[in-house]
Amino acid sequence: MRDFGEYLRAYWAHVSTNLGWGKALMVAIVWLAGMFAPLGAKTLVPLPNWVAITWMIGWALLGYIFAPYGMWKAQRKK
Repeated sequence: MRDFGEYLRAYWAHVSTNLGWGKALMVAIVWLAGMFAPLGAKTLVPLPNWVAITWMIGWALLGYIFAPYGMWKAQRKK
């Protein structure tokens, strides 16, 4: 559990010094909006379930692809 606390402190320091909380919050909101976009679209137009599920899986995979890139980029700056 100490490792997790250390990770959170390092993350807090990284965001505070490099990104700023406004930008970090905006990225999180955009990611969540993209993740749940099919649910909002289903209220406006009828979509098959497979479209919504495929979108959510694809969006989550993009998050897993780009998260390590962001960490690598931050490490490279140091």
